[in-house]
Amino acid sequence: MKKALIIGCGIAGPALALFLKRAGIEAEIYEAREVAEGFALSLSCNGVGVLQELGLDGPVFAEGSAVTGWQMWSQKGKQLVEGILADGEIKSVFIKRVPLGLIIADEAERQGIKIWRGKKLQSIETTSTGSVIATFQDGTTAHGDFLVGADGVHSRTRQLIDPTFSGAVFTGLMNSGGYTSTVKVSSPPETIHFNFCKRAFFGYHVSQTGYIYWFVNWSLVDEPKRGTFDGMTERERREQLSGLFSKDRPLIREIIQGAEEIFPYFASYALSTQPASWHKGPVVLLGDAAHAISPSSGQGASMALEDAAILAKCLRDIPALEQAFATYEQLRRERTARMFKVGEQGDAGKHAVRPMQQWFRDLMTPIFVKLFANPKASRWMYAYRIDWDRPIVPGTSASSDSEKATSASV
Repeated sequence: MKKALIIGCGIAGPALALFLKRAGIEAEIYEAREVAEGFALSLSCNGVGVLQELGLDGPVFAEGSAVTGWQMWSQKGKQLVEGILADGEIKSVFIKRVPLGLIIADEAERQGIKIWRGKKLQSIETTSTGSVIATFQDGTTAHGDFLVGADGVHSRTRQLIDPTFSGAVFTGLMNSGGYTSTVKVSSPPETIHFNFCKRAFFGYHVSQTGYIYWFVNWSLVDEPKRGTFDGMTERERREQLSGLFSKDRPLIREIIQGAEEIFPYFASYALSTQPASWHKGPVVLLGDAAHAISPSSGQGASMALEDAAILAKCLRDIPALEQAFATYEQLRRERTARMFKVGEQGDAGKHAVRPMQQWFRDLMTPIFVKLFANPKASRWMYAYRIDWDRPIVPGTSASSDSEKATSASV
């Protein structure tokens, strides 16, 4: 039986381990952090479809809150446009990142998959027989037939196999958010509200129990140095974020001021270009390590989950490691590059603008959505399905496989 070393136990890492186990491949997971970290995210229905294949959609919806649509609002509180975030019976979900990761990781451990924490990758060595040895900063090593770097946008694995790659770039946006249950907000069920504001962007979702998930994006010209905001207290974040919306609808400030928890600030990073190759020898990249996209796409976690299922299928159906990795990349590269552009477009609308630009944005947003983000035009994002039982053909590319179809099944 082949053995995989998976670097990273976020969302994609344990999902891949579960798919590999189903494919008859042993896996062990190595995570740098001792304790899981993260905030909240919207997992699109195409990502939920992957979890459904693993039988984990039930626990995820029990922990999170179902989402089927969105509404866009102007700075003055006028609804500009609305859209759909579901495909058939599969809904999207708003969920805290840590519980989502733990649901998948707990299932992996329940199935006997070993997860090692506090393991920071230091180096990778390919042996004379083509296997791989991972060395960690604590001096321990791990041996496997291949290694998967699922270690995020600042991937150490990527640095080791492609040291000349430029790496992640700051998108110009900062982020925070929180949870509020004391403020009563009227909202259509299962809806995310996106608000263009004078100096920032505000989104919120009201769960069936009245629990409000919310987030803030605002522009920052220069990339912040590591630790810049570490000393801020939650009270200071509450005051500063409320101040960002001092000239916007009072509801936004009420949600922020009533929050039980407000996240520490964090910067958005993405890969403006993908590595020339996602793999080298017995090492391959997965998720953000290969193609990190802006959180504005709402698709980062879903892309990583899709990667996990497709990579496992390729390894199941294609005996030669190099060919399996190459086919996986061929099946995923075009779709993830296209999704990167969606994130870029989302970022563009979140920066502070002048009054005339604001007027033009409010005018054009409904037109843009009607032409390019209507349900039919968006099906390539949300209708993508992975059929676990369908064999992968060596050398398959996105252009020849059904990924190109409107309702995809790979």
